Amino acid sequence: MTMLPEKFIQWNYSPRVKSLKEMIQQGAMRDMSRFFLESTRHNPALCTAFEREDGSVSVNAKIVGIGYVVEEKYINDATKALAEHIKYGDELFRDAKDQGQTNEAVREYQRRGVSLLLEHLYFEDPRKAEEHVDFNRMSTIELALSKPHSSKHTWQVVQHNLNACLLFYQPPSVSFEVRGRIEIHENDVYHEFVNLVHDSFHYEPPETRKERRPVYIFRVEEVYDNSATPTGFGTRIA
Repeated sequence: MTMLPEKFIQWNYSPRVKSLKEMIQQGAMRDMSRFFLESTRHNPALCTAFEREDGSVSVNAKIVGIGYVVEEKYINDATKALAEHIKYGDELFRDAKDQGQTNEAVREYQRRGVSLLLEHLYFEDPRKAEEHVDFNRMSTIELALSKPHSSKHTWQVVQHNLNACLLFYQPPSVSFEVRGRIEIHENDVYHEFVNLVHDSFHYEPPETRKERRPVYIFRVEEVYDNSATPTGFGTRIA
């Protein structure tokens, strides 16, 4: 494994902190053009492939939501806090009597969830981020596995080959490629933590939380700056 380089962290991780703080202060990002641009930091293409028995190659790519994980020594405390938030959400939504109350429950739940993410995962202080966040890894959830209509192409590919890359693109010219190896996690601390991070903002009722949602932990091995700039065009930076 290798650590994500500072250039990538400053583009991908640090601006997320600013966006989350704005959500706390304003309730939502009001400039929708900026919102969509900022979302590119969170939504790379996960590219996978494997060689079939006949020698042909099956390739696949899909847009995923990618996040971070905390260092192991902090993961239990963060998991506990997020799990308590989910329980709070269950009560909040159960008590909502009409659409107006449900809408307010969504806003309250998301504000509270964002506050917890800023407390346990996304830190404004670079020294605290370096101490708490495992910048050797990134994470995503295989949400498609629980959807009957899904092709499940990524899941099928990773049964044969765990090497993959994440391709980030932010118009008009910023692009990073993160190459690494996927670990599939189910029923362990990483599986619980990453699902809780997702659900801390995107509320899931108890019944859908029981669906099978494996977690991919992406172990970083190489990082390239693919931006259309003098220092980019496939320059390896880690």
